[in-house]
Amino acid sequence: MHYNLFKSRNRAFLEEMTNRADDMPEVYQAINTMQNTAFTINKKVYQVANTIFGNGSIVGKLPSTEDMPLPPKPKDISTNPVSRKEWKQKASIVHNYNATLKSKRLLITKLLGVADTYENEPEIYFPLQYDFRSRLYCVPMFLNYQGNDLAKSLLLFAKGKPLQTDEDLKSLAIHGANTYGQDKKPLEDRCKWVEDNEEAIIASAKDPHNHYEFWAKADEPYQFLAFCFEWEEFKSSGEGEGDFVTHLPCYSDCTNSGLQIFSGMLRDETGGHATNLIKKDVPQDVYQEVANKTLELLKEMDDTIYKKMWLDYGINRKTTKKVTMCIVYGLTQYSCRAYIEEHLKEMEEDKIKKCPFPKLKDGSGIPSVGQATNYLSKLVWKAIGEVIVSAKEAMLWLQTISRLVSANGLPVTFTTPTGFKVQMNYFEMRKQRIYTQMGESMVQKKVTIQHETKKIDSRKVSNAISPCFIHALDASLMQKAVCLASNNGVSSFACIHDSFGVLAPDVEKMKACVRQSFVDIFDGRNVLEDFCKEITLQVVKKKRHLIPALPKLRNLDIKGVLDSDYFCS
Repeated sequence: MHYNLFKSRNRAFLEEMTNRADDMPEVYQAINTMQNTAFTINKKVYQVANTIFGNGSIVGKLPSTEDMPLPPKPKDISTNPVSRKEWKQKASIVHNYNATLKSKRLLITKLLGVADTYENEPEIYFPLQYDFRSRLYCVPMFLNYQGNDLAKSLLLFAKGKPLQTDEDLKSLAIHGANTYGQDKKPLEDRCKWVEDNEEAIIASAKDPHNHYEFWAKADEPYQFLAFCFEWEEFKSSGEGEGDFVTHLPCYSDCTNSGLQIFSGMLRDETGGHATNLIKKDVPQDVYQEVANKTLELLKEMDDTIYKKMWLDYGINRKTTKKVTMCIVYGLTQYSCRAYIEEHLKEMEEDKIKKCPFPKLKDGSGIPSVGQATNYLSKLVWKAIGEVIVSAKEAMLWLQTISRLVSANGLPVTFTTPTGFKVQMNYFEMRKQRIYTQMGESMVQKKVTIQHETKKIDSRKVSNAISPCFIHALDASLMQKAVCLASNNGVSSFACIHDSFGVLAPDVEKMKACVRQSFVDIFDGRNVLEDFCKEITLQVVKKKRHLIPALPKLRNLDIKGVLDSDYFCS
């Protein structure tokens, strides 16, 4: 089957990108390097997951194989319209939940099916494809290293490297602690956590089905189980220098890459401090900062049942994480509310904490989950505005200039630091009415199928410009980092945008390449100014005076990133 290197239906764009090949060597080197990485199936994890799912267990966040039963029908359902309506509302919630369960079960079935097919293959390769922002995605569906926890845990690098130094072993231990949920602790504390829990780690590897209470409680349970197997094999090898060859991908994640990029772009010291662009002895947590600010605002509110119930339930970094993470990608306040509700649902599904708010009004006086999350979302939204200032300035500037380009009937087009040409083709959609025959008569029926027009949708472009710009820059960061690491001896990569998976002996080298690439992009240049110069030519001359002044640069020293252990950890 043929796949274009760039995922687009625009033939002119594809042709232009082909002609620009010599102008973007890092774009080609990065994808070829990653496509040359060989993987193999982690047989131990596969066997454990296959047994658990086959038995219908829900260990390690696997979905239940049984649907939730419908609520019992009231006796007067046929005669009482109020009772019938209430039952239908409750039944609708169950139907939606079961539909989600079915989707999750199908995904796990597909994952395990593909793993079974390739279980004995010595090498597996994943073809990749760029989207229009130059982000890289695996083409094969279901089982790939950009998938969920189980998908990533089922893959090992086919070509390993020996653990030869204490630094190599430390990198492996940090990865294990990260997957368990210790990723916000100092690096030394993560290693200490593995040391303190080594007995349980080895026991889980030797007999995983009798130690669910330990490994299955991890944030990423099956990746943690894969670490347990790797750690136990290392210990069983005798721990001699270079005796054990590791094949486990160890991931290092950037601290909210979107905010890191905005902070680096605008030299913002406050944002740089919150996102680990500055060397610190302990990792900074911007999600916790937003949570703390939200809690402050909540305590200042008038005493109501909303305030009391949220204080009783608790506000932590998980409450605000997804909202804060997505703010740079054009998050709306409505989505903010939805993400908080999703958090409540996940906490209950994972049996961490029961949601105190009913799904629907029940006459008890307790606010529904919709009302409660709407109340809190306003406070979270305000907290984000107080914690993240520079990012919002840049987002507003990007939206303003994008509307000027759209008004000229042109797609916003700009070049990334690696030479990739991004073209935002967001067109207005037109609904189509068709005639269809029903019996012997012709009737006009409105269908949901929509067609693209040739007119640029300025609203969509305005909403999308910030996430597209950030995604294009973090894609450039990954491309540069992969190329630099490849040139310095790293050969196996499992990268997921701002998460870099390599072998334990390559972790420190990979992290150094990521930091250096960040400096290469942002130090000594104003990325927004470069964007503005390019985009100005796309604005009609008589409206160029409407282009707002660039957001001011602060005083952050970008080179400080080179010494930051927690920029990517």
